[in-house]
Amino acid sequence: MEYYNIAKSLTAAKNDCAAGVMGTSVTLTANANQFVSTISVEDANAKADAWLAANVQAYANNVGSCRITAWRGVNPSCVVEPDVNLSPFNYMVIRYKWALGAGQDFDTYTGIINSGTTLDNKWMGWGHGFNNEIPINAQAADSYIMWAGDNTQANGVESCLVNFSKITRDYPTLNTVQIRMAGSWYRTVGTGNIDVEIVTYLGGTMQKSGYDIINVGGTLVDRKNFSKKVPIQGTNLAKNIEAVTNLGYITYIKDSSTGKIVIKY
Repeated sequence: MEYYNIAKSLTAAKNDCAAGVMGTSVTLTANANQFVSTISVEDANAKADAWLAANVQAYANNVGSCRITAWRGVNPSCVVEPDVNLSPFNYMVIRYKWALGAGQDFDTYTGIINSGTTLDNKWMGWGHGFNNEIPINAQAADSYIMWAGDNTQANGVESCLVNFSKITRDYPTLNTVQIRMAGSWYRTVGTGNIDVEIVTYLGGTMQKSGYDIINVGGTLVDRKNFSKKVPIQGTNLAKNIEAVTNLGYITYIKDSSTGKIVIKY
């Protein structure tokens, strides 16, 4: 009898960049049924884990990119980041990625602010009390905002969807929509380094897939990556966004369907 592995992933940061330059995080996936065992599913999964461990760093170095950062001083909290403009889009996925050594169990705080509606300050992420999506139990295509779930591992990704099409359709008086991003570590913090990946799409539909949210049938418009250090760790921070690390803001402009990202350091 043959047994096959389940899908597994491992994330590593590109580590062959020049001094003063940060490498982005890259995820390598062992697809379901990629490894076979005549012993058990656990043995097939162990083969997948061993393959990931042996290959993820080389994969990250080949596929990842090096991000040059500008410094105002010796303190990494002083990185200068220019505002980033986004071309017309209607869906956005925000991915928080961390590699081994960064910490374990990254928690997101992602939400709408300053709209004057009931959507304000309802953070997506673990323990905030606003469920995984708004409205509750809505599918990705029908959500204003959605969190893909709590990844408690020592490496991986957590993702949030912002459906600007639905927000501006259901709240037509809003000329702009602002998003705040923040985060902390629940279990442990190491280097604290994460990558924030912001991806925008035009058209298609959105679907939840594990800890990710993907676009089906649309066009990828922009993919932006930012490196950020999150030094704060605690098990009682979920109800206080002001106690965690502020990552930045996104503004969506309805008339032009464009946006702007401001990363805070």
